[in-house]
This record gives sequence, structure tokens and C-alpha cells, in this order.
Amino acid sequence: MSITDQQKRAIDSIISIFETGRVPTPAAYATCAVLKDGAGISYGKHQCTDKSGSLDLVCKRYIDLRGQHADKFHKYLPYLATNESSKVDPSKAYPMWMAELIALLKTAGTDPVMHRAQDEVFDANYWLPAVNICTDAKLVTPLAHAVVYDGLIHGGFQVVRNRFAAVPPARGGDEKTWVKEYLKARRAWLMASANEILRRTVYRQDVFEAIIAADNWDLTLPLTVRGVIIA
Repeated sequence: MSITDQQKRAIDSIISIFETGRVPTPAAYATCAVLKDGAGISYGKHQCTDKSGSLDLVCKRYIDLRGQHADKFHKYLPYLATNESSKVDPSKAYPMWMAELIALLKTAGTDPVMHRAQDEVFDANYWLPAVNICTDAKLVTPLAHAVVYDGLIHGGFQVVRNRFAAVPPARGGDEKTWVKEYLKARRAWLMASANEILRRTVYRQDVFEAIIAADNWDLTLPLTVRGVIIA
């Protein structure tokens, strides 16, 4: 089956709630934070980060699209290229360039061109790869797509997929069994992390497992995720 626009919106909303605590809104594109996870600046609807390189891609795409504040971003690209914000202790005062960049990101987040830049980067670098993985594995349910998409965005998908024995439908397995076993393996991988912040994100597995318990593999709306209603 192909994923409908409503199902894609549900998937997008689930990830947005994971990353920002709310469904996608214009304000979500301007969300900016620096956590104690070594990722540096986290920004936007799905919280692209400096260390992952996704923030670099968003800023470059915004420049290419000639956003309202595009010219102001050029001076910060060298900092992003070397992941400088990931080297800053977020409990201490930020260096001037970093404070300026955060302010600029928040301002640019109100520009519809920035919304487009973020959407295009995540579609090209995370959503389409997730769709390709599901197609190759013959995973067809919207929930399976959401699980793979989340794994690519959150990180560690390729590691986790090799840590359990279940095989996907493309190799003669059962889709629901594969998804359940993947989620168990991902939970174990997260809980084994030395990074406390990463261990706390096990709630993502709780959400997917609750959706499975409700037998909502099609992600039929309304759907409640961490107390937020997706309608």
C-alpha cells in the first residue's frame, strides 16, 4: 500500500511530538534548544542538530532558496561545518557567535521559506530513505513506516536492525513480528546507552508499543501521543 497524505501527516506529527512536544505548527519551525547530549544546537520542527549535519543542510537549503534572512547565515556556516556548538557546555554562557546564530535561527523560523527548507531536507534525507527501506523490506503499514522514519531521524536504525533475528516480509517474515522485534531491540539499545538523555528517549518505544496494543497499524486518527491529540 502507499502512504496517504493523512497517514504521512500522522507520522510527521508523531515525530514532531517526540522532538518538540507538540504537533507541527508554524511556531515549531522556530524551536531552538541546546541539550546536554553533545548534539549542539537543535532546531526546527524535527530538531535537526549541528553534530548530525542536518542543521547545516537546513541552513544551506534556506540560503539556496533565498530566504528573507539568507544572507545572514553565511558567516555561521564554518562554525556548523566543524560542529562548534556541540563543543560548547550548555550550562555555561554561549560564545557570541552561537548566541547570535540561535537568535537568527529563531527569527528565520518565522519565514515560510525556512519551513520549506526544513521540510525538503527531512523529506530528502530521512523520509524518502525510510520509504525506500520499507519498500525493499516489503513493509507496508503506516506504523512500520513511522518506526523506520523515527529510527533514521533519532539515529541508530542500521545498528538496531542487525540486533534481532526476525526477518521482514521481503525475506519471508511477518511484518508485525518484525516491527515488534525491532522495537524490543531498539529499547534494549537505548537502555544500554551510557548517555542518560538517550536512555530517557525510550518513551518513543512506549508510544509505538501502545499504538500496536491498540491495533492501530494504519495510524487512524484521532491519535493521542504523549498526551497530545493528533486529529
